[in-house]
Amino acid sequence: MSLLTKWLPGLCLPALVFLLSGCRQLVRAPLPENEMSIGAVFGSDADAQQAMAGVYVTMMNNSRAAFNGGISLDAGLSADELYCTQPYAPEDSFQLFKLPPSNMQNTRIFNTIYELVYFLNTMLAGLPGSSGVSAPVKARLEGEVLFNRALLYFYLVNLYGGVPIALTPKYMTNTSLQRASADSVNARVIADLQKAVLLLPEEYISDASDPGARTRPNQAAAKALLARVWLYRGQWDSAEAAAANVIGDPRYQLESDPDSVFLSRSREAIWQLQPVYEDKATADGYAYLKPAPIGRPLYVLTTDLLGSMEAGDERKLHWTHSLVYKGQVLVCPFKYKLLADTGTAMEYEMVLRLAEQYLIRAEARARQGELSGAISDVNVIRARAGLAPTPAMTQTDILDAIAHERRIELFTEWGHRWLDLKRTGQATTVLQTKTGWDPHDSLYPIPAAELLANPGMPQNPGY
Repeated sequence: MSLLTKWLPGLCLPALVFLLSGCRQLVRAPLPENEMSIGAVFGSDADAQQAMAGVYVTMMNNSRAAFNGGISLDAGLSADELYCTQPYAPEDSFQLFKLPPSNMQNTRIFNTIYELVYFLNTMLAGLPGSSGVSAPVKARLEGEVLFNRALLYFYLVNLYGGVPIALTPKYMTNTSLQRASADSVNARVIADLQKAVLLLPEEYISDASDPGARTRPNQAAAKALLARVWLYRGQWDSAEAAAANVIGDPRYQLESDPDSVFLSRSREAIWQLQPVYEDKATADGYAYLKPAPIGRPLYVLTTDLLGSMEAGDERKLHWTHSLVYKGQVLVCPFKYKLLADTGTAMEYEMVLRLAEQYLIRAEARARQGELSGAISDVNVIRARAGLAPTPAMTQTDILDAIAHERRIELFTEWGHRWLDLKRTGQATTVLQTKTGWDPHDSLYPIPAAELLANPGMPQNPGY
């Protein structure tokens, strides 16, 4: 059965609350396929909020699925950031550009995203008829649903190209969906985010068990993601304005200490996800810090990335970790420093942070010829890294400097480098020396099981 139809019959409230519970446990049970209600109907504010909290648990409860380290790791392998030190299927297929439609990890990413889309669509369909839910909670939860759905489709369209746009849990509607154009998917992402800005609160939701956490999106989170989408779409003025709005918000400040950036109380955080998978800290920490049985780390940074880091760059000093294996120096990502959940110094998965907004505004300004403003934004990021101001003066040099800062500042975070290479048309120029590269590799394949279930759905070229 296709992932696009498997979850569509809808969920009754008890099933949804059970599957999307907010506790720290694995959610393994399959969704019941005999429930034909369209959307969950919530009896109270608490029921609805518990279901929404459960969406975040679902995002983070699978080891290296889409939103628990999978995109960061696999896109990092596809780009020029990471490499596997030994054969390790299915991950090394991303680095070798031998990614068959049957690849398990690629399928896991695609499936996980669509499962979440249907969870969210079920909530969106059920909220209006939930008389037990107050109007303010309905509005806020609708904003959260739209924000999260936009994030999901953002990654679908950037990893796979045009995909089916499911906006409802109605079975008959979704069984006939075909791939939409990339422009249509991006238009839906923007529309969802614009509405989310109007519905989400300015302040973060207070959680008595986790005071000060930024784990539920607010207006600034929606604006930050909008800034990114507009940058990708070449809408420079809109990207600049959205990023400037977030930068001007006094709640957000760059952390002076690089080691504080990824902590759960980071002032730089715009939106984070709390780890919930067994006793691990973040998926990133587990992937890069866990020693392999033979004593060699499995995923390490490329010499090309390390060679592009300037002498004295605090990011190299604080965000990388070196070890020697059989006389060879291997360098691992070290943004996340905890392997396990200690219960004290907590690290949360950083999804949106202020440094990216400075780099978005810098690029948007440079593209519009606002060179002094672009230089100023670049230098903010360089100053935190302990570096001198950029010597770039011309538009071309400034854009190159911004691309460099994006590479160093955002490495191994959410596929930024992979997506940057593609959106700027640099993928082939940079990656053509990697074994197996072909321009068709810039899009991942639609999973084989999806094509078998939907014979009318075309595969991406080259697969």
